[in-house]
Amino acid sequence: MLLRDCLNELRVNLLHDRSDRIDGSADDTLWSDDTLIRYIDEAQRKLAREAFVIRDGSTPAVTQVTLVAGQAQYQLHEAVLAVISARYDTDTPDLVRVGHWFVGGFRMPDPNVFDINQVYTLTPGRPVAYSTDTEVVNDDYDSAGVPTLRVFPTPTANEAGKIIYLRVIRKPIERLSAKMLKVSPEVGEDYHFEMLDWAAYLALRIQDQDAGNRAAAADFEARFNALLKRAQRTAMRKLFAPSGWGFGQAGFTWAR
Repeated sequence: MLLRDCLNELRVNLLHDRSDRIDGSADDTLWSDDTLIRYIDEAQRKLAREAFVIRDGSTPAVTQVTLVAGQAQYQLHEAVLAVISARYDTDTPDLVRVGHWFVGGFRMPDPNVFDINQVYTLTPGRPVAYSTDTEVVNDDYDSAGVPTLRVFPTPTANEAGKIIYLRVIRKPIERLSAKMLKVSPEVGEDYHFEMLDWAAYLALRIQDQDAGNRAAAADFEARFNALLKRAQRTAMRKLFAPSGWGFGQAGFTWAR
């Protein structure tokens, strides 16, 4: 659906906000286009933020990181919520994903002496691993700063200009506005009708027509929350695969 279709569905079929229902000018409506578009924008951002429905591996602005000699840490695009995988330039396999401890405090084991106070680092060069632990934490709800990508070891001049290709979960890149009526929201079309329930909730939550809208607002809110749960289950099913046990291999043996 285009944004103009979403706007019409919200105004006419969900909110019943038509000029022929209001006394006065034929142009009178309860909500302006700008207000309803803002509510639709918030609906798709909430859906993307909480149900991970936008996965992207092709938009250069959010999926490509250019390496710089001597630089291990890179700020990602503000729309990025999480990194699914990272791949070095022309390689086929993905880089190994590691935690903050590995990147920030890796200690090369010594076969003879182990001194926890002595920290070793690998020689700078071609990245073999990455971490996306967020380095900046704030107190905003549902926001812990934009993820940062850290590569290990640190690139040298030989790796400068090479690309790390990412697959990410992200929010919409652009805010919806009245100038984008012929543009489709970034969340998948399968979610367009149902995400309008949240926009309808935002519109009705403060509209008290003899208290009649309170029940309608609560119903729209409940329907959208049900959508979030279904979308979250779908995202988890696509993103994660169950682990299996193997016997008689990789260090495991099976004896009768």
